[in-house]
Amino acid sequence: MSRRLLSFSTLLASLALLLAAHGAQAATFDVRTANLRETAAGWVLTARIDYALSRKAIDALNSGVELSFRVELSASRPRRMWFDPEVIEVSRDWRLAFDALTKRYRVAYPDGREPTSHATLFGALNAIGRVQELPVAPPGALDSNRRYDIAVRAVLDQQTLPGPLQVLAFWDDGFSLESDWYEWAVAP
Repeated sequence: MSRRLLSFSTLLASLALLLAAHGAQAATFDVRTANLRETAAGWVLTARIDYALSRKAIDALNSGVELSFRVELSASRPRRMWFDPEVIEVSRDWRLAFDALTKRYRVAYPDGREPTSHATLFGALNAIGRVQELPVAPPGALDSNRRYDIAVRAVLDQQTLPGPLQVLAFWDDGFSLESDWYEWAVAP
């Protein structure tokens, strides 16, 4: 009897490890590179973000739920003896929808350009992940003679989900998708 109990507990432990390993391979967002620079039109962000959705997020998307991908940027001026003041704090949203009739993914951009259509989810996520010269602040928002700490991250915005799904998403890790903060300094 003791041997059976030991075998059963070993089986349960193995199953738990397999499930944990499967969960570890789940969805991730990763900011690979980011750059902030000043142009004549203002400060613009260029970044490369890799998006991998969870099975639940993909199922919701393919069932007609529009997903919103938010890129958040903050710029603060470091100080020695006091809190660092936030100089810029902005977010921009990309929207991704699946059209069941055409079997294509539609990406809407935050900068107002025409939405694009993609045959695959991979192509749509790749388009969302290529942030190119996205306006984030007007000219002069940052003083070129000062140092600033910049941080960027990407999140799946749960607040834009339909009401009942928002409640489920709060408790379900399948919709809690966000990257770590990607940080760097801009100095004169």
